[in-house]
Amino acid sequence: MNSWKNWANLSKCEPKKIQFPKSLSDLKQIITETKITKETLKVVGHGNSYNTNFHTEGTLVSLKDFNTIQETNIETQQVSIDAGVSINKLVQHCSNNGLALSSLGTNMFDNVAGACSTGHHGSGINYGILSSYLDSFDLLLASGQTLTIKKGDWLYDALGVHLGAVGIITKLTLNTEKRFKLKQEVFPISLQAFQDCMSDLLSANDHVKLIWAPHTNDYQCWIANRTEDSIDHNFMHWKNHMIDGLLINNLVHASLLYTTAIKPAWIRSINQWLSNYFLKGKTQCIGWSDQIFYLPHLLKQDAIEYAIPLDKTVAFLQDLHNLIEAQSFHVQFPVEVRFVKQDNFWLSPAYQKDMCYIGTKAHLLPFLTPNYKPYFQAVSQLIETYQGRFHWGKQNYSSKTYLENSYPKWKEFWTLRDYLDPNKMFMNNWLTELAYKPSKTDIEMFKKQHFDHDLQLVK
Repeated sequence: MNSWKNWANLSKCEPKKIQFPKSLSDLKQIITETKITKETLKVVGHGNSYNTNFHTEGTLVSLKDFNTIQETNIETQQVSIDAGVSINKLVQHCSNNGLALSSLGTNMFDNVAGACSTGHHGSGINYGILSSYLDSFDLLLASGQTLTIKKGDWLYDALGVHLGAVGIITKLTLNTEKRFKLKQEVFPISLQAFQDCMSDLLSANDHVKLIWAPHTNDYQCWIANRTEDSIDHNFMHWKNHMIDGLLINNLVHASLLYTTAIKPAWIRSINQWLSNYFLKGKTQCIGWSDQIFYLPHLLKQDAIEYAIPLDKTVAFLQDLHNLIEAQSFHVQFPVEVRFVKQDNFWLSPAYQKDMCYIGTKAHLLPFLTPNYKPYFQAVSQLIETYQGRFHWGKQNYSSKTYLENSYPKWKEFWTLRDYLDPNKMFMNNWLTELAYKPSKTDIEMFKKQHFDHDLQLVK
């Protein structure tokens, strides 16, 4: 029997078949076959999402072999890639050609197309989600036609974050910049001090993050700025990656977490030890941007992440602290706080608002089963009092009604989706539970309003 698990082994689907296309013609053939059988089809990249958006009972399409970097224009600083290219492969290619992506998250093993489709982001109030750096992308529709969508088109905003619910991205052209170095500085800070200087920190620095050790009052501010200074000795980067990243934050951290099987409350002492190691010191490091952005991730985990209005950052963190203590939750290190520039993508958590993203996780280790879902559910309920929007690649506990009220273009997106894919080839149970269901009249009115001209198609 065919089966596919996501990277954290959180969920498994058993599709009728799994396809590994190597070319656009292969993908079009799969679409043709799926139309004939009238089954469903879902695409999976590197499987780094946490939810079940990749599940299907029909055909699962892996893009791992559809991964050519098509063109690099040094003059315009644009790179065109197949949809199966990973962020890591793209970053390495850019580095080799003197280019870089302007902002990245800590995990570089996501698939670029999937990351764009679900709203992948870095941190920095002047930097948007990954889709913001798309110049254009090609979308293969259920009809077998390819829609080329360019920056400035209204469909760019409508489908720049589309959850894989509308079609298959086949090609992306991204805007990059000249390869740059970052000076990273970290220092301890109280939540009150952060509140007092948050506006200045965000405006004065390219990239800003806040790290919190739950069950403590310990916070660390992480800032990074472009610099022309010399890169630190390789030993510094080796230490950051091998000792701090892999050894302490992954292997030692995992070993300590096993003790919570004896007494869950020991998580307090574990977090305090990790805080003493990671959050109390003041250090700096200079390296190429990808060296500074990246953090090694070995431990499997489950996670939730929400975007809330920027001015609610500190109030929410105070309420989260109170929630954890009042309900005696045992919360693992760390809680991460990042900041993202607003955009106009219909389903982006940062739609038309500068946002603070707050993420919390539970590590999943062999033979250790933490009871974390009640905590996730409680955090999600708290988030809703702050009008938060969840990250599409993480777990969701919000209702369809809440989501509809959170996204001003919610109904328009699903109406467009049903117009472009009327037989619901790209839908599954997870999407169906969330989706607004437009009437035939809704679709006809939308069609007349937005499609009084031909779609731009590539044969």
